[in-house]
Amino acid sequence: MNCKNCEKQLLGADSYCNQCGAKVIRQRLTLRNVGEEFVNIFLNVDNTFLKTFLQMLINPHLVILDYISGIRKKYLNVISYFTIALTLAGLQLFILRKFYPEALAMPEFYQSATVVMDLNWLF
Repeated sequence: MNCKNCEKQLLGADSYCNQCGAKVIRQRLTLRNVGEEFVNIFLNVDNTFLKTFLQMLINPHLVILDYISGIRKKYLNVISYFTIALTLAGLQLFILRKFYPEALAMPEFYQSATVVMDLNWLF
């Protein structure tokens, strides 16, 4: 078997190419495999998500300082964390708007203000 990226000869037990580092894929492409790859690559939901979430609640300044100083392996990727947070916030807003519209209603004392928050542009 040859590597599909660099055409180097691979051994039967290799999981990665020794020349270019590409992952050796032996299974057919199915919807389940695509979903698993998506979760593994983009969301990377494992122990780092909980660790990052808890540290961001307790000591967000330490997470930021660690990330800037180069300590990134123990935390979730910034883009993945942002994607998950944005998805959860959107889901929360959808649930509030669908089942609890009174929770988003403006109190009376804000109604007379010149700036009124309009959430209709979100949907």
